[in-house]
Amino acid sequence: MNLRKCPKCGKVLPESMFAPNTDKCRICRRDYDWQYRYGLSPEQYLELYQAQDGKCKICGKELPDGKYLCVDHNQATGEVRGLLCDQCNRGIGYFHENIEVMKKAIKYLEENK
Repeated sequence: MNLRKCPKCGKVLPESMFAPNTDKCRICRRDYDWQYRYGLSPEQYLELYQAQDGKCKICGKELPDGKYLCVDHNQATGEVRGLLCDQCNRGIGYFHENIEVMKKAIKYLEENK
């Protein structure tokens, strides 16, 4: 087993624990992404996570240990709205955050049960 040392946290970890295309471990890379993309520290993520009882803000799904909810944000303003499971986060993205189209999709589903 190949081991590497993360320059950020100093931990010596198996190669599989390192993010692709970076010298940082997956945890340090994740923390960097949250800060860079959303201005969200790991502590702020944890606050959101606890406020939502560790569940998706839309469907209420709880992820297995070791998995993280997606940080949902407004594409126009960058403002963080909450934490979502991957499916709910992608769903909003596929609808391009268009509320009117989402309402039409709900109507369609209700009419075609």
